[in-house]
Amino acid sequence: MKKLILLLFIPIFSFSQIQKKEINQNPMTKKKMQMKMNKKFESNSFRIKKKIEKEIIEKWEKYSKAFEYSDFDKIKTYFTFPVTISIFKNPFVVKDERELIKLFKQIRANVQDGYKYSKLEKSRLIWISKDICALDATYSRFNQDYERIFTGRGIYMYKKVDSSWKIFSMSAIDLHDKK
Repeated sequence: MKKLILLLFIPIFSFSQIQKKEINQNPMTKKKMQMKMNKKFESNSFRIKKKIEKEIIEKWEKYSKAFEYSDFDKIKTYFTFPVTISIFKNPFVVKDERELIKLFKQIRANVQDGYKYSKLEKSRLIWISKDICALDATYSRFNQDYERIFTGRGIYMYKKVDSSWKIFSMSAIDLHDKK
């Protein structure tokens, strides 16, 4: 009986190998496969960029919150040095954390009267390279009565430093400048 069962399975095993088709035989098939691979790669690349965009916007919002609370030790963690800062078309370089804290204390002391918090109104991420991008951010500042007291725009240049995105350049843009 065992021999009979064994004999029944021999033909199944011996003929069960299916001959593989050569994928590269047909140029159209090869092109279609390449297009599918490219589409998959582009889709993954798009998802990665969207994830980074979300991460950078969240970092900007945390930076803004640190500014709101005058948490200068936290603010410095969002930057890498040296930092180029351009406020009202007057660029200068900040060499270290001490200079940055001094600058932000001065900025915070002279912010609009009644300033309570900021809100990101509009943003756009512009890729320069795989490790450098610019966040074009339009934001509003509000008072304690939730009234808008200022609207501004800035370009925040980010680069990847030790697997984290940091600001290395910050420029204020005049909203009324037609250039």
